[in-house]
Amino acid sequence: MKLIQGGLLFLFGALMILVSERVLTASMTQEIVALLGLFVAGAGAIWSLIGYLSMSILRIYHMLNRED
Repeated sequence: MKLIQGGLLFLFGALMILVSERVLTASMTQEIVALLGLFVAGAGAIWSLIGYLSMSILRIYHMLNRED
């Protein structure tokens, strides 16, 4: 679930950056929106990474504790 949420958050941040580039005129507001989009995209990437690593660790733990 974290992997999907992080991916969507990353895409939202990337969309914010694209919208600020294409729609807004060159101003301080454009730069602030792009910076906010960069922070959101970074948070989404980190959230996705946490989700992926937790799935990997859980899979390794499950493989080590099998009773077969």
